[in-house]
Amino acid sequence: MEISRLNLTHIEELTELWGECFVIPYEQASLWANEKSIRNCIGAFERGKLVSVLSIVPFEFYIRGKALPLSGIGGVATLPEYRGKKYVHDLLSEAIKISKEKGMVFSTLYPFSFGFYRNFGWELAGFRRRYKIETDNLPKFPEVENVKKIPLGDWKTVKNIYEKFACQFTGPLKRTEERWESVIFGTKDLTYLYVWEDKEKEGYVLYTIERTPVNRIVVKEMIYLSTSAYKGFLGLFSRQSMSIQEAEWTNPLEDDLSFILPNPRVNCQIEPTFMLRIIDLERAIKELPFPMEVKEKIKIEVIDPNASWNSGIWELEIEDGKGNLEKSENWDISLNITTLCQIISGILSPQKAYKLKTIDVKNTESLEKLERIFPIYPTFCWDYF
Repeated sequence: MEISRLNLTHIEELTELWGECFVIPYEQASLWANEKSIRNCIGAFERGKLVSVLSIVPFEFYIRGKALPLSGIGGVATLPEYRGKKYVHDLLSEAIKISKEKGMVFSTLYPFSFGFYRNFGWELAGFRRRYKIETDNLPKFPEVENVKKIPLGDWKTVKNIYEKFACQFTGPLKRTEERWESVIFGTKDLTYLYVWEDKEKEGYVLYTIERTPVNRIVVKEMIYLSTSAYKGFLGLFSRQSMSIQEAEWTNPLEDDLSFILPNPRVNCQIEPTFMLRIIDLERAIKELPFPMEVKEKIKIEVIDPNASWNSGIWELEIEDGKGNLEKSENWDISLNITTLCQIISGILSPQKAYKLKTIDVKNTESLEKLERIFPIYPTFCWDYF
């Protein structure tokens, strides 16, 4: 078995592999396996035959209010007759090394199995609320009067709304113009873009109409900077109840819908979403912003079997909003890279990690220091790859 990066000569093989593994038509697979995407792929070969593949896509994403380099892992697939031979294991190990070489600080993916990717240092870092509500059960909020439809081609007018909202979370991509066009024009039919505007634009909603057994609004993105904008979009859905029976959308865990609706008893599911991995711990600490009022030193042992450069005992020093790591001895706290990633992302507090027994602590003072260094922070992401 040999692992190497793919090039243009592999497009046909990649198209057939993705088509078979993801059970999609050849035409759709050929759109995925294009001249640009194949340059982000690495593959496992047996006797010159491509049998397994994954893509490593460079992004920037927001974490605790700052945009940092991110590798997005996707397109993970192995031909059926070659499964169970640990090709993906080897590809993921290689992907971690390549991400480090390319200057990525974190990596993210959407897993088919959370347990599988935990073995390689990725860990759950996001949840979402999924709502499915009958449109005639949504109030006719008067804020709908400030909602207006705009052409899809005017999407640049909502970029600033997204940036203001996204930087409040760990997880959202800092979108390029190409990424924006993919989000807006990814679905060609029955796609609509509305904004909420009073003195200025405070939100937008992008959705499609699905004609299933019932006509349904499927929201691709609902971004709001005020409760008024949120109510306006709910009112928009309500006004369509004569022809559309249901609306479905996802929002962060911190969503306020239960406090907005007169009757909060609605269909709501909480779903796990993306996984995150620390690729370069030293650089992450140096580039992340920290609370200005925090001045702490703490020694942590980090265990990372798949990225030796992250492993070891480190002295973490925080001062003036900046962090630094130096090799040290005699740890105060010991933890796996997966737990540390959850703490850094903000989805898990050190106290909760201690309760879950995923962290070893020599004294409670050290745990309290880590709490001050990494307070809880909301996580969410709208983009898939």
